[in-house]
Amino acid sequence: MLLSSFGDLKIQDWKKMIKHVLLLCLMIHCTIADPKAAVPVPIPPVPVSVPPLPKHTWLTLHGDEPFVVANGGFSGLYPPQTELAYSQSIIFGKGGTVLLCDLHMSRDGHGFCLSQLNLQNTTNAADAFPNRKKTYIVNGKELQGWFALDLTSDEMFDKLIVTQSIFSRTDLFDFLSPYPTDLYLEENRNALLWINAEYATFYNQHKLSLLDHMKQLVETKKDITYISSPEIGFLKSMGPVVHGLKTKLMFKFPIDRNAVEPTTDEPYASLLTKLPMIKTFATGIVVPREFIWPVNKARYLEPSTNLVADAHKQGLEVFAYGFANDNFLPHNYSYDVQREYLQFVDNSKFAVDGVVTDFPTSASTAIACLAGSKNASRKVPTLIISANGANGEYPGSTDLAYQKAVDDGADIIDCSVQMTKDGVAFCLPSVDLIRTTTASGPFMSRAAKVDSIQSSMGIFSFDFKWDEILSLKPQMFSEFNGDLIRDPARKNVGKFVTLSDFLEFAKAKAVPGVLINIENAAYLANKGLDVVGAVTTALSNATLDKQSTQKVLIMSGESSVLDKFKDIPTYQKVLHIKKQVEFVTNETALEIKKHADAVFLHKHSLYTQFRGEGFTLNFTNLIECLHWANVSVYAGTVLNEFQDIYMDYSSDPYSLIHNLIYYGADGIITQYPGTANAYTRNLCTGNLESYRIPDINPGDVITTSLDPKEVEEYKPPPPVHLETKDFVTPPLPAVAAISIDDDKGSASSNNTNANAPSSPSPPPEQAQTPSTATAATINVVAIFFSTMLGLVTLL
Repeated sequence: MLLSSFGDLKIQDWKKMIKHVLLLCLMIHCTIADPKAAVPVPIPPVPVSVPPLPKHTWLTLHGDEPFVVANGGFSGLYPPQTELAYSQSIIFGKGGTVLLCDLHMSRDGHGFCLSQLNLQNTTNAADAFPNRKKTYIVNGKELQGWFALDLTSDEMFDKLIVTQSIFSRTDLFDFLSPYPTDLYLEENRNALLWINAEYATFYNQHKLSLLDHMKQLVETKKDITYISSPEIGFLKSMGPVVHGLKTKLMFKFPIDRNAVEPTTDEPYASLLTKLPMIKTFATGIVVPREFIWPVNKARYLEPSTNLVADAHKQGLEVFAYGFANDNFLPHNYSYDVQREYLQFVDNSKFAVDGVVTDFPTSASTAIACLAGSKNASRKVPTLIISANGANGEYPGSTDLAYQKAVDDGADIIDCSVQMTKDGVAFCLPSVDLIRTTTASGPFMSRAAKVDSIQSSMGIFSFDFKWDEILSLKPQMFSEFNGDLIRDPARKNVGKFVTLSDFLEFAKAKAVPGVLINIENAAYLANKGLDVVGAVTTALSNATLDKQSTQKVLIMSGESSVLDKFKDIPTYQKVLHIKKQVEFVTNETALEIKKHADAVFLHKHSLYTQFRGEGFTLNFTNLIECLHWANVSVYAGTVLNEFQDIYMDYSSDPYSLIHNLIYYGADGIITQYPGTANAYTRNLCTGNLESYRIPDINPGDVITTSLDPKEVEEYKPPPPVHLETKDFVTPPLPAVAAISIDDDKGSASSNNTNANAPSSPSPPPEQAQTPSTATAATINVVAIFFSTMLGLVTLL
């Protein structure tokens, strides 16, 4: 009877039935996703198809693409000059990446790759050999510490561990032994190799010969690409050794121009003017990057020197060293590491022949993907949304920040709406004026504590009239201070912008869209300030509610605010999830869909962290489930400052942006829209013949670099769930009728808890995490019905 009933079904009925079953399976699949398990690897967005690239014209000596030289391998992430550092630089660097080894010698004459002569900061020598501390005279200066020449090769193998020499970098991989030069040659025989012999005179004084050891290495591998030294005598002695080989000899200049070269007894500053003489014994020069683009004490670039042009006229190659993503860069670069590389290889006057860097992936991206892309069209389809305009380069939400965001290619510019006491709606990153204006000087007496807004004291915009706001200056704000301070020359530039002026600016510039952020609406209503009404009126006056040419995004962390705009279908409603979360159920995802079309997620909500070490561990399920609920995901806020970026991404905002999009983010919210825009125009995307910016799944770095047991044994804390109570808020109260001159309306005279909105109703009961076997079963069922649906669609 049942079979005959199925037999009577029409094709359309079969389609409907299978679609409903499939939907049910997908709902179960999303709900049961194990928050501790890795989400399946995402399918990257389909890049815009591009034709083969024309050959780039380089201003290097021979017109070739500049080399990327990995300084001790991938030393920005791994302990320098170790097997792991070298192997990872080959994997993630562009083709032809050169591996640089600094040659040092043990007491028994064995060569090792070690980044410094003094082992104190680069190994555990002080702990392993507490009684071996020595003092030597090196190049005329006293140097105290631990030295390889006081240790036998066996002692170095048995007890010495190489460590990161820069303490701000991770020590997670500090478990590797020093790398002997014979193994360096053997295990990297198919790579381009560079050996730097820094202290030939010093070792000769202690009856150890770098020259003899180099002769042995050249005999072993006759195609060492580069050999460098700051000592003219050593390079002249190496000339006959490499005669007839392809090996190039490079004269290296130390950072200290006043240091004395031991062979000629001349300061290096003097030798820098004698390029024709250098050409008699060397193929090129290796110089600190500041010799080419000087930087003044205030950390601004000065005009470039003529060094590269002068060296090229003499037929000398020029390599610049000292590049690292975690340097405190000149303010001209706005902490965009790629802009520094491009300054050396893609300017209109010259290009160095190579860059020596601790982060070969970033240099590879700059040279292979970004050089020559300034006027290229976008290759990566994503939405670039500003965060208070170009807030990384100008004080947030000022006219200059918005102009810069437009100039830098932002698709959506944003205004976080604040209200003044006399009802003027204007744009400012925060309702608290302390960090983003100069209010803390003249108006500190107005500081108050409003628990429903923030836990700390603040000076709030709603306690000021508009003319008082105009008496202040905007102020550049950053989460980072000290050496990562943002451009001090721009600290207080720009003008405040009203909401209406912001909208008129967006229309005049034909920006693709605007985002209006509304917070604290209930509190403001109780103070007699109608922020929702002000936004509605301003959008209507700008006629943005009556068109679809420019997108309008309304963002809030409160569902009650978004619901106020539900009757305008052209507006996209964006729910701001302010806390970092790691798991969402299907019920919560569907609840979000009732109020919003998209969410703004903290970028770290897309992956979990390994032991709080600044490395990713697994995918979270947020993008998967939110996309299932037809909710778009915007990830942010992306900053250029290296301290804000997990180390998986090489402290490089381009790598972070690339992988956020790879994980499935539909848009990037950033204080540096120029960086995001430059990424979308990179010449590697869609070009199968070029270098590929690495796709880095969460956990890739630690699982390939650490003992698998160590990773498996780590038990992460329970995931932070996104719950309805985090965003579902009660309806907004009616706007109170309060006179703007009523002092009782100020925050400082109010009971700070009296106007706090009531707690929302309890969230629905969360689904229990099922067993792995159950999850696998549901996966199979979902795949089966997906296949059936495809077959039925073909009928």
